[in-house]
Amino acid sequence: MYTYVLTETERSMLSLELLKGKSIDYISKKYKLTKPFIKNNLWQDVLNVKCVNLKSKRDPYYEDEMSYGTLTLSYTFDSLSKNEIIAYEQYDAKHNAFYKY
Repeated sequence: MYTYVLTETERSMLSLELLKGKSIDYISKKYKLTKPFIKNNLWQDVLNVKCVNLKSKRDPYYEDEMSYGTLTLSYTFDSLSKNEIIAYEQYDAKHNAFYKY
């Protein structure tokens, strides 16, 4: 029902206000929805939400801005693990057999 009454922005703001602890009385007056409707249709969604703090890296990866997007990878066969060597040999054998004939 509230899909037709409220805009998408209002629906998202309504959920945010519930998450921030606004009272159901305040929300029912602001959005002109009944209290039972809010409790039955919206409150359960708010209770199931878990707030997560995703920390991010603040330091730059490179000192020089022109270095972004460049890869400076150098691998040697000796630096590979046993699983990587087996995978490489299987891949190489598969493709050598395909291109050999």
